[in-house]
Amino acid sequence: MEAGLEDVTMTTKSDGSSQLVLVVDDDPRIRSYIKVVLQAADLQVLEAGDGLEALAVFHVWRDRIDLVITDIRMPGMSGPDLAISLRSLRPAIPVLFVSGDSTPSGLHDPGKGFLFIEKPFFPKALLDGVRRLLQSIPVAC
Repeated sequence: MEAGLEDVTMTTKSDGSSQLVLVVDDDPRIRSYIKVVLQAADLQVLEAGDGLEALAVFHVWRDRIDLVITDIRMPGMSGPDLAISLRSLRPAIPVLFVSGDSTPSGLHDPGKGFLFIEKPFFPKALLDGVRRLLQSIPVAC
Protein backbone atom coordinates (compact mmCIF):
# COMPACT_ATOMS: atom_id res chain seq x y z
CA MET A 1 0.00 0.00 0.00
CA GLU A 2 1.22 3.50 -0.80
CA ALA A 3 2.65 5.41 2.16
CA GLY A 4 0.08 7.56 3.92
CA LEU A 5 -3.01 5.66 2.78
CA GLU A 6 -3.59 4.16 6.20
CA ASP A 7 -5.13 7.45 7.37
CA VAL A 8 -7.46 8.21 4.46
CA THR A 9 -10.59 6.66 5.94
CA MET A 10 -13.72 8.20 4.47
CA THR A 11 -16.62 9.39 6.55
CA THR A 12 -19.48 7.09 7.41
CA LYS A 13 -23.17 7.77 6.91
CA SER A 14 -25.35 8.96 9.74
CA ASP A 15 -26.57 5.37 10.26
CA GLY A 16 -22.96 4.24 10.81
CA SER A 17 -22.63 2.36 7.52
CA SER A 18 -19.76 2.81 5.10
CA GLN A 19 -20.28 4.73 1.91
CA LEU A 20 -20.97 2.58 -1.15
CA VAL A 21 -19.22 3.02 -4.49
CA LEU A 22 -20.15 1.41 -7.81
CA VAL A 23 -17.03 0.75 -9.92
CA VAL A 24 -17.61 0.26 -13.64
CA ASP A 25 -14.79 -0.78 -15.97
CA ASP A 26 -14.54 -3.42 -18.67
CA ASP A 27 -11.00 -4.32 -17.52
CA PRO A 28 -11.21 -6.61 -14.47
CA ARG A 29 -7.65 -5.66 -13.44
CA ILE A 30 -8.63 -1.97 -13.22
CA ARG A 31 -11.80 -2.82 -11.28
CA SER A 32 -9.78 -4.97 -8.88
CA TYR A 33 -7.17 -2.23 -8.36
CA ILE A 34 -9.83 0.39 -7.64
CA LYS A 35 -11.70 -2.00 -5.34
CA VAL A 36 -8.59 -2.72 -3.25
CA VAL A 37 -7.82 0.99 -2.89
CA LEU A 38 -11.40 1.86 -1.92
CA GLN A 39 -11.74 -1.00 0.55
CA ALA A 40 -8.47 0.05 2.20
CA ALA A 41 -10.20 3.40 2.82
CA ASP A 42 -13.18 1.63 4.45
CA LEU A 43 -15.54 2.07 1.52
CA GLN A 44 -17.89 -0.65 0.31
CA VAL A 45 -17.64 -1.54 -3.37
CA LEU A 46 -19.99 -2.92 -6.00
CA GLU A 47 -18.59 -3.83 -9.41
CA ALA A 48 -19.87 -3.91 -12.98
CA GLY A 49 -18.04 -4.86 -16.17
CA ASP A 50 -19.97 -2.54 -18.49
CA GLY A 51 -22.66 0.11 -18.60
CA LEU A 52 -25.61 -2.25 -18.94
CA GLU A 53 -24.48 -4.34 -15.97
CA ALA A 54 -23.95 -1.10 -14.02
CA LEU A 55 -27.53 -0.02 -14.71
CA ALA A 56 -28.82 -3.36 -13.44
CA VAL A 57 -26.72 -3.06 -10.26
CA PHE A 58 -27.82 0.56 -9.82
CA HIS A 59 -31.50 -0.39 -10.05
CA VAL A 60 -31.04 -2.80 -7.12
CA TRP A 61 -28.82 -0.56 -4.97
CA ARG A 62 -30.06 2.83 -6.20
CA ASP A 63 -30.78 4.40 -2.81
CA ARG A 64 -27.55 3.12 -1.23
CA ILE A 65 -24.94 3.99 -3.86
CA ASP A 66 -23.10 7.19 -2.94
CA LEU A 67 -20.73 7.48 -5.91
CA VAL A 68 -20.07 5.91 -9.30
CA ILE A 69 -16.58 5.49 -10.73
CA THR A 70 -16.66 4.66 -14.42
CA ASP A 71 -14.29 4.25 -17.31
CA ILE A 72 -15.13 6.54 -20.21
CA ARG A 73 -14.57 4.07 -23.05
CA MET A 74 -16.35 0.76 -22.70
CA PRO A 75 -18.04 -1.55 -25.19
CA GLY A 76 -21.80 -1.13 -25.53
CA MET A 77 -22.32 1.94 -23.37
CA SER A 78 -19.76 4.64 -22.70
CA GLY A 79 -19.17 6.11 -19.25
CA PRO A 80 -20.76 9.45 -20.20
CA ASP A 81 -23.86 7.65 -21.54
CA LEU A 82 -24.01 5.63 -18.34
CA ALA A 83 -23.82 8.83 -16.28
CA ILE A 84 -26.74 10.31 -18.25
CA SER A 85 -28.80 7.18 -17.61
CA LEU A 86 -27.93 7.14 -13.90
CA ARG A 87 -28.68 10.83 -13.55
CA SER A 88 -32.14 10.22 -15.04
CA LEU A 89 -32.75 7.86 -12.10
CA ARG A 90 -30.96 9.89 -9.44
CA PRO A 91 -30.08 13.40 -10.63
CA ALA A 92 -27.45 14.21 -8.00
CA ILE A 93 -25.40 10.98 -8.10
CA PRO A 94 -21.72 12.00 -8.26
CA VAL A 95 -19.60 10.40 -10.98
CA LEU A 96 -15.82 10.04 -11.13
CA PHE A 97 -14.67 9.36 -14.68
CA VAL A 98 -11.39 7.54 -15.32
CA SER A 99 -9.67 7.13 -18.67
CA GLY A 100 -6.33 6.88 -20.40
CA ASP A 101 -7.41 9.79 -22.58
CA SER A 102 -6.88 13.42 -21.63
CA THR A 103 -9.74 15.26 -19.95
CA PRO A 104 -12.78 15.14 -22.24
CA SER A 105 -14.88 18.27 -22.42
CA GLY A 106 -17.60 18.55 -19.78
CA LEU A 107 -16.49 15.53 -17.75
CA HIS A 108 -14.57 17.53 -15.17
CA ASP A 109 -17.10 19.82 -13.54
CA PRO A 110 -17.05 19.49 -9.75
CA GLY A 111 -20.00 21.89 -9.47
CA LYS A 112 -22.12 19.37 -11.37
CA GLY A 113 -20.76 16.38 -9.44
CA PHE A 114 -18.38 15.18 -12.17
CA LEU A 115 -14.63 14.70 -11.78
CA PHE A 116 -12.08 13.15 -14.12
CA ILE A 117 -8.75 11.49 -13.39
CA GLU A 118 -6.41 10.17 -16.03
CA LYS A 119 -5.15 6.58 -16.03
CA PRO A 120 -2.78 5.40 -14.78
CA PHE A 121 -3.36 6.96 -11.37
CA PHE A 122 -1.94 6.43 -7.92
CA PRO A 123 -4.22 5.43 -5.05
CA LYS A 124 -3.92 8.90 -3.50
CA ALA A 125 -5.22 10.59 -6.67
CA LEU A 126 -8.17 8.19 -6.77
CA LEU A 127 -9.01 8.72 -3.11
CA ASP A 128 -8.64 12.48 -3.40
CA GLY A 129 -11.22 12.47 -6.21
CA VAL A 130 -13.53 10.16 -4.29
CA ARG A 131 -13.26 12.25 -1.14
CA ARG A 132 -13.90 15.46 -3.06
CA LEU A 133 -17.09 14.09 -4.61
CA LEU A 134 -18.35 12.43 -1.43
CA GLN A 135 -17.82 15.60 0.57
CA SER A 136 -19.91 17.54 -1.93
CA ILE A 137 -23.02 15.49 -1.14
CA PRO A 138 -24.96 15.10 2.11
CA VAL A 139 -23.59 12.22 4.22
CA ALA A 140 -27.06 10.69 4.73
CA CYS A 141 -27.88 10.13 1.05
